[in-house]
Amino acid sequence: MTTKDLIEVKESSNKVYEGKILTLVVDKVRLPDGKDAVREVIIHNGGATIIAQPDPSKIVLIRQFRYPIGKVFWEVPAGRLNINEIPLDAAKRELKEETGYIANKWEHLGIIYPVPGYSTEVLYFFKATELVDDEQELDADENIEVKVMDLKQAWQMVKDGEIRDGKTVAALSLVMF
Repeated sequence: MTTKDLIEVKESSNKVYEGKILTLVVDKVRLPDGKDAVREVIIHNGGATIIAQPDPSKIVLIRQFRYPIGKVFWEVPAGRLNINEIPLDAAKRELKEETGYIANKWEHLGIIYPVPGYSTEVLYFFKATELVDDEQELDADENIEVKVMDLKQAWQMVKDGEIRDGKTVAALSLVMF
């Protein structure tokens, strides 16, 4: 089977909802076997995910309440890209806003698609080092606790189920292995 044998072709699209952070469309597609199907798609600008390390054995984590799940999560700093924003620019902005840190060295570590079954979202991963501590510049609706943690302790939190955020598990995997 070739890649071409797997491609679905959009025949029509209906925008159901357009909000501040996402748009929902329902598409009619033609399957490779000629049958029709419906695909619900969340259109999202994507995000920048930051692995901030004051030194190679440490990582900066944030703790915040996530309304859709109704729980407080430990996470790496991250944020949504604005329309046409360069991912590294978003990473720099989000690191400063959420943690107060400014990094003098940046390294792009790759991308992931967190939920390709129904979303266009792509996450860009950056490693930030040579950190300078400054003041947080939180958005009006953000309440965030910042903690510098031992990298091995953070990975143990993943194994113990204390860290359950997918982008954070992926970020820690990128620097642990």
